[in-house]
Amino acid sequence: MFSFQPEEKKALAVPYYEDAKEKDGWKGQATTKSINKLQDEIAQAINRLGGIVSGFQRGTFQIEDQQREGFQIHYHLKAPNGQLVPGRLDVAALPVRARRDPAKKEKSLRMALYMVREGLEGMWLMQQLSPGYAALMPFMLTDQNKTVSQLWSETPVMNRLLPPGESEFTEAEVIDA
Repeated sequence: MFSFQPEEKKALAVPYYEDAKEKDGWKGQATTKSINKLQDEIAQAINRLGGIVSGFQRGTFQIEDQQREGFQIHYHLKAPNGQLVPGRLDVAALPVRARRDPAKKEKSLRMALYMVREGLEGMWLMQQLSPGYAALMPFMLTDQNKTVSQLWSETPVMNRLLPPGESEFTEAEVIDA
């Protein structure tokens, strides 16, 4: 008999801004667009997906041992009943080696916003091609002020598909009608 002890879930490793290569999928390193212009484009892309951006909050994310500049993008979706449902998209730019280099931090932030805009445009395409796909759903906020994606990743597998407010499964018989 043996046992397996899984490692604690860790954040995905990302390269430093200085090491991010386009051939590895990183884009936007050479963008000359300002942060304000990229934010406007992101707001337009979220609007196209049915959301209404209420603001961009700049700040710092501490992810394991890395400090990363970033933004929280706050938005609302209009539910079928007309109620506005809040959402939040967290964006952590790649870390920079020279933490005291404001120009590199700015470039890393612009690169991150560029890639978010690209991702949102891809989500719009998926929303057109996949019936029922709700692109902004993973970023909607729960009662615990966590996004649906955060709650999903932090919840034990058995409880992930429970209806809201339920803490355990209910057994029942299925009868063919």
